[in-house]
Amino acid sequence: MARVSWFDEQSQQPKFLEYANQMESWQRALADGVVQPEEVQEQAERIMSLMRALEPKLSDELHEEVTTLLYELAVFYGMQRLVETALLEQERG
Repeated sequence: MARVSWFDEQSQQPKFLEYANQMESWQRALADGVVQPEEVQEQAERIMSLMRALEPKLSDELHEEVTTLLYELAVFYGMQRLVETALLEQERG
C-alpha cells in the first residue's frame, strides 16, 4: 500500500474525516443512522488490536512520539466532546 499523507496538500489540514468516511467500520456503524453502544465498543476493540500489533514494532523513540500523539488526541477528543455537550445544553436552555 502506497503511503498516503495525513494532510491535505493545499490546506495542510488533517484528512482524517475524509478517511473516516471511507472506512468500512464507519459506513457500517452509520448504515442505520444510529451509532449503537456495541458499535462504539467494537471500534474500541479494533483500535486496541491495532495498537497491540503496532506497539512492539516501534523503536523506543518512535514509541514515545506515538504515545504523545495518542495522548494529545485523547485530550482533543475530550475537549471536543465538552464543547459539543455545552453547545447542546445552551440550545436546550
